[in-house]
Amino acid sequence: MEDKTLNETESFGIITEMIKNARTNLRAKINCNILLFWGYAIVIISFLVWFLKIKNYFGGTSLFWLLIPLICIPATLYMHSKDKTKITSYIDKSVFYITLLFAVICTATAISTMIIDYPILFIEQLFISSMIVIVGILIRYKAIIVGGIIGIIAAHILLFIPDMVSQIPIFAATFIFSIIIPGHIFKKSINSHV
Repeated sequence: MEDKTLNETESFGIITEMIKNARTNLRAKINCNILLFWGYAIVIISFLVWFLKIKNYFGGTSLFWLLIPLICIPATLYMHSKDKTKITSYIDKSVFYITLLFAVICTATAISTMIIDYPILFIEQLFISSMIVIVGILIRYKAIIVGGIIGIIAAHILLFIPDMVSQIPIFAATFIFSIIIPGHIFKKSINSHV
């Protein structure tokens, strides 16, 4: 490669592009960490609820599901606040608000099962997996989109398992394939481009 003398405009353009790429990579890392945090929280709390239901320690075990939004929403807001960049793109805002919207929808749906009985794990899996697909489309990352599609397909498998307690490990395992593995693939691709 030969050395080329840059004029002022070309030099400014390169610096601007480098700043934009660094900011984009920082945001991608933050969004990836949020995605992974949600994935791990869902899996861990699912197995906790499953274990408590199997051991039949007490009747209010289902209330532990509320730990997911109680832990993850503040963690999402905290991780999002770590981004000190003042300029946010439409996609950045969209991903953030879509994540919070689906968190509220899933929480409201879970709370409504205290009044009405319906296949909650199927519905929650469908909502979260749909959010994953939408976010994957917005950030243009195929592994995230495929993970969301796996989650949507797996949600329908839950309908064939009559006992909710038996659905929980499948529900939890699905998030390993629909959030955690694609999230780590995405994080690795970000690190390789930095």
